[in-house]
Amino acid sequence: MEDELRSCLLETVLFFEQIQRKFHPLMMKPHGEKLCIRATYLRNALDEAEEVHENSESFTAGILLKAAALVLDAVSKFNASDDIQEGIVNAMQAGRKICRMRELLFEIRNELKDVDDFFRETPMAPLHGKDERREGFVPGDQLVHMASGMDPYARGAPTFFMPWAPETKKLLPVVVALHGGFGHGRDFIWTWIREARSRAFFLLAPTSLGITWSVEDPGIDLLPMTGLLEKLAGEYPLDLRKILLTGLSDGATFALRCAQLPETPFKAFSPISGVLPPGDLTGARSRRIYWLHGAHDWMFPAARARSGREALQKAGADITLKIIADLAHAYPSEENAGILTWFDPAFFPGKSIRNG
Repeated sequence: MEDELRSCLLETVLFFEQIQRKFHPLMMKPHGEKLCIRATYLRNALDEAEEVHENSESFTAGILLKAAALVLDAVSKFNASDDIQEGIVNAMQAGRKICRMRELLFEIRNELKDVDDFFRETPMAPLHGKDERREGFVPGDQLVHMASGMDPYARGAPTFFMPWAPETKKLLPVVVALHGGFGHGRDFIWTWIREARSRAFFLLAPTSLGITWSVEDPGIDLLPMTGLLEKLAGEYPLDLRKILLTGLSDGATFALRCAQLPETPFKAFSPISGVLPPGDLTGARSRRIYWLHGAHDWMFPAARARSGREALQKAGADITLKIIADLAHAYPSEENAGILTWFDPAFFPGKSIRNG
């Protein structure tokens, strides 16, 4: 029963990820109907497993039962509404439930190979050219939520992931991933966790101090971020000469603002579904930028990305814009491997295809 539940759980979550990848407010009803159909199998598997494990003290079984319940709750919250804004909020709440489920499953990644594989690229990218896993077990990787007090979603609270590195003295490249408006680093880190585990780089997901990033006064969020990087570099083997700044929506817009600054610790920028904020672009000269945008972006039309590219090109930036034909305003996780190869082809050779 546990194997069947786990299989249904992972399949449902991967399907949910596909729905998130295609998310559009006007498509919520058909997307929700598809989710409900897929969730029926998970509901049946959960009901059977709960009967079998009613008095069980198995840690992994308990995690799987809680994770399955969270996914079903997420599906129930993914509801269309006559109010588009309400529908978007419903989708965001459902997504947060899925993130909580990922946190639970991550606790048993070292116990079950299929769960370990779920948190890796597929096919898995070799770690420094070879598979360092020992029967699916990677010792020492750390996921750290730095929220203090009783609020796991405190504003400004970052989350980071430190991979197990076989060469502990080797400095690791850093990816800093910025959430969208109303988001949180605790949730957004899952966007990059598979690549971080498979390729062994340090992953930092900060959280804005306000409900979104301080684009008009970037120092408000940037100074704590750079201070944290310096602090973490004193505790972990981070290569602060190799930092990629990426982000979604408002996070992408903030990354583009940082690319305009005369001085910045970031060496490459990969904004996704953002807009170029107005301002002096002279600081963007020679900055490396790989901009991804959906052709059907319903929040920031692709025309704004094209005009942003033209402005940055005139300013002397080394910019590439990729318009993704089937993408709306959502995160294209399948592009992560290409972003990493663009960022540092020596450290991230070749291409890798993620689940789905």
